[in-house]
Parts: sequence; structure tokens; C-alpha cells
Amino acid sequence: MSILEIVTMGDPRLALVASPVVDFQDETLALSIADMVDTMRHYQGVGLAAPQIGLSKQILVLEVDVNERYPQAESIALNVLINPTIIAASDEQESAWEGCLSLPGLRGKVARAAQITYRAQSPTGDFLEKTVTGFHARIIQHEIDHLKGVLYPQQLTDLHDFGFEDSLPGFNLENSLEKPV
Repeated sequence: MSILEIVTMGDPRLALVASPVVDFQDETLALSIADMVDTMRHYQGVGLAAPQIGLSKQILVLEVDVNERYPQAESIALNVLINPTIIAASDEQESAWEGCLSLPGLRGKVARAAQITYRAQSPTGDFLEKTVTGFHARIIQHEIDHLKGVLYPQQLTDLHDFGFEDSLPGFNLENSLEKPV
């Protein structure tokens, strides 16, 4: 497939609310998903939403394997979620450093629900529902925000916890995952 260019912060396409996928027989759907997976892997991402490649559709992919951007992350098999929604979220919040392929070199500390239950469709249109915690839950919340036209800096509560990776005094890759709030 193809490695596509990542749309970066400031591009108005990232502020749009993505359209739901309605035609699961459309042959471009499988091609778009394959391109998203190739692009995410190429750029060492752990998740990618369709708006990040300029496609305003409710599609996200996520996968965690050995990843230099998140060296302490648990492995997560490839997931392809279409039309995802969060149907339940825990009151418990975890605050952790997030990065984004659309904001290269930047990190911000964002509080997110520690556990979520989501509902989505598979690439064939089948419905699925799953409860996830920790980094897995964080990735899904981050990518669903993209589908709503929201970037993680809009979720920050303290701009002191936002900046370039090499300039943030409290950031390092070794301890960049979940910290309870």
C-alpha cells in the first residue's frame, strides 16, 4: 500500500467532524485502512485517525509493538475501528504525556478516563464492543478526539505541561505513560 503524508496542526481539515462510514462494500475503504496502517507504522505511531491523512471519515487504527516513541507501552494487537463511540468512561482519571503524529516533536500532559467501553464497527460492518484500560484506553480517546476535530492541546488543563519533547523538564520517554491524577 502507500505511506501518506500526515496532516499537521493548523491544517483546517483537522478541525472538521469526520463523517461516518456507511458503505462497507466500498472498495476504497480497505485501501484507506491499509494506507493508514502503513502510514502509522512508518511514522512510529501507536494510533492514527483518518483525518490525519486528510480523509474526513470515522476510521481509526491502533497498534502497539516495539515503539521508540513509547518504549514502556504494553503490546496491543492491530485494531481497526470504524464509527467508534465511547459508551462508558470511568470517573478515575489518569494524567500522562501524549504525543501526536500531527504535532511532531511536541508532548502534553493530558488527563483521560482510566477505563472506557467503546462500541465500533469492523471493516466488514460488524458491531463490536470492548472495555479497555490504561494506554489502550488513552489511545482510543485520543483518536476519537481526532474524529471530532479535537487535538490533544485542546484537552490540556495546564499549558506548563505542553511543549517540545527536548525542552520539557518533566518529560522523558522512560516514564511517559499513565500517572493517576
